[in-house]
Amino acid sequence: MDGNNLKKSLNISQAVGLGITIVVGSGLLLLPGLAYIDAGASSIYVWIICAVLVIPLLVIFSVLGAKYPTAGGVAGFMQNTFSRNTAGATEVLLLGTFGFGIPAIALTGSYYFNTMFSVNSQILEIVTLIVSFLMIWTAFFINYLGASISGNIQKFFAIILVLALIATPVLAITFTDSFSGAGITPIIDVDLSSILPLVGMVFFAFTGWEMLSFTIEEYKNPKRDYPISVALSFIIVVALYLLLVISIQLIVPNDDPLLNTAPLSALLEHVFGGVSGKLLALLSFIIIMANLIGAIWAASRLVFSSAREGLLPVSVSYLSQNKIPRTALFFACLFFSIILLLNYFNFLKVNDLLRFAGQNFFILYGMAVLAYIKISKTIQKRIFGIITIFFVLITMGTFGIELFYPLVLLVIGYWASKKRRLVKNK
Repeated sequence: MDGNNLKKSLNISQAVGLGITIVVGSGLLLLPGLAYIDAGASSIYVWIICAVLVIPLLVIFSVLGAKYPTAGGVAGFMQNTFSRNTAGATEVLLLGTFGFGIPAIALTGSYYFNTMFSVNSQILEIVTLIVSFLMIWTAFFINYLGASISGNIQKFFAIILVLALIATPVLAITFTDSFSGAGITPIIDVDLSSILPLVGMVFFAFTGWEMLSFTIEEYKNPKRDYPISVALSFIIVVALYLLLVISIQLIVPNDDPLLNTAPLSALLEHVFGGVSGKLLALLSFIIIMANLIGAIWAASRLVFSSAREGLLPVSVSYLSQNKIPRTALFFACLFFSIILLLNYFNFLKVNDLLRFAGQNFFILYGMAVLAYIKISKTIQKRIFGIITIFFVLITMGTFGIELFYPLVLLVIGYWASKKRRLVKNK
């Protein structure tokens, strides 16, 4: 088994950089506009709810990640605490989640590309498809080079990302001539029925830390570095989110057409004019590219781990001479490309991709909580886990009939894993 383990090459600074870039991406660059359109001046509270909900989940992820540093991520946690069949169910759910979420990241990047170059509406759809393809396969090439190189690239992107996204709302609020947005609803006047249905969608912006868990096997010191990278990246990410969402609600009118596709461009265009919007679109494109590199890194490790454990063909778990899962990386990118084609032919819209991925990630957090409860040896820790799972279940109750999608994936995964084990035992 040691010969089929990933190389330990990530240090703490690379891990923090990866944590930021793997979380901040299409969620931040698209969802503030979509949530604002639906909830108006109350949309900020959706973001606050999601930030509060994710805190105990990240604590639990940090404990599990330090205890079980494998490339399987959440599936690895489930395998170590429950069973291989439960892990197989989790792997299929993860594959179905990454399969929707990562193409949505690429599509968001293509939207910002279109904003930069004012693409003609007659060729908009084909340009969106081509740019999305190019983004997926550029991320493939960078990850093909290995974790050390990709980690340094992510650290560089993280520095640019943080500085630029702090400067954007600060400059916008400082220099705006008109606060034309809907503003912020006083908390006592918030209508929960208008914001709770958006939690599943906005929660997509708070996903990524579970993706980060798939890289733990590559940390030099996972027990120390993984919890630190999660904590630091969370503080930075939430600060960026709230600054940007508040500035959009204060400055941008609720009916601005750019809110559907490029809300940050809409923000700067209202303050500095069209040129600034295009510059931000370029920056946003770079941010999404960094996010995509990290997400595909994580997804390839999931595919690799699933193949190593026998759920997928064993040949997919082949490692290169320098311990890079290039075969898994290729098949992951091929699958994402197929989903992009389905989007192009209108079988799946980007809102559907984000919504399904967001709710699935939330369910995966819930599964990690169950693993945490099982390994907890003190009453205090178990109570903490039970309270956390209680809030997870309440939030899942807002997702509606679409919960059938992850349930079907779980059943398929459990059945497939059980069948493969029966065949293997014969």
